[in-house]
Amino acid sequence: MRTASGLAGKFTLSPPVPHGRWRSCTMQMLDAVVTPGTTANIAATFAVKTLLIPLIPNRALAVAAGFAAGAILRG
Repeated sequence: MRTASGLAGKFTLSPPVPHGRWRSCTMQMLDAVVTPGTTANIAATFAVKTLLIPLIPNRALAVAAGFAAGAILRG
């Protein structure tokens, strides 16, 4: 009987992910980027505001991009 239960245990689905946790590393990083106060959020906000937005040649588009980045990153 122990062999049958051990064999059944090998073919069962993995347990569900606890609420509020991500299984994928990509989703964990994205969650950290959009969560205010985390190191990833501060780095992403700094990169967007200092490196990407100044490269936009159209001023109105740069303002809109800055507003959108601020709303998403909450920075």
